[in-house]
Amino acid sequence: MFVNEKELVEKLVLDLQERFGTQYIVRELRGGNNIADIVYTTDINRSNIVFDEYFNAYYYFNGIYNHKKISLDEMKISDERVNRKFYHFLRELENLGYIKISGNYITSVKKIDAVTKNFIAVEAKISDWKAGLEQAVRYKQYANEVYVALSSEYVQKVDRQKFRDLNIGLMSVSHGKLKISIRAKKQPVEKLDIQYYIADRFLKQLKLSEMLE
Repeated sequence: MFVNEKELVEKLVLDLQERFGTQYIVRELRGGNNIADIVYTTDINRSNIVFDEYFNAYYYFNGIYNHKKISLDEMKISDERVNRKFYHFLRELENLGYIKISGNYITSVKKIDAVTKNFIAVEAKISDWKAGLEQAVRYKQYANEVYVALSSEYVQKVDRQKFRDLNIGLMSVSHGKLKISIRAKKQPVEKLDIQYYIADRFLKQLKLSEMLE
């Protein structure tokens, strides 16, 4: 049905736009060593990029996020260069109204908004559902829902129980309408620092694509 995965992805993007009425779709979003074919959401709650570098997200969520007040000494950043860059980042957060810096202490004013409340990643394959499933599992570190998308003629060959056990959804793509054969259940991610950082990469790529159009 589809000549290659690129053709399937292009059709899936059109299907997602039509079904969910969204333009918030990014192709080939890198997260560490993994690249999701499609990442999308239906709503954007924050349009400014906050976490441009991962270490800023790491130290924010592992230090400031769950504390009303914390000292810089408690952050234990041993690398002086990282420490300087993080302090500059803190000043940016203060300007945005998220924190207040007084001497060596940081007081949390409000939590940083998530880019979106439902981040969805898709791994697209023509027929190889096993490889798709193996790759899709890795996206759960930042995505609230994860799917494997297959060309419709191969959907019946998958082991559906494996998908359900891993809470990975299954999409059936054809020249007709998109079918969701197994729906993934929305779940919170374990590490917010990874999700927020990847979500800001998503936002950056989304803004870039808008500029190029």
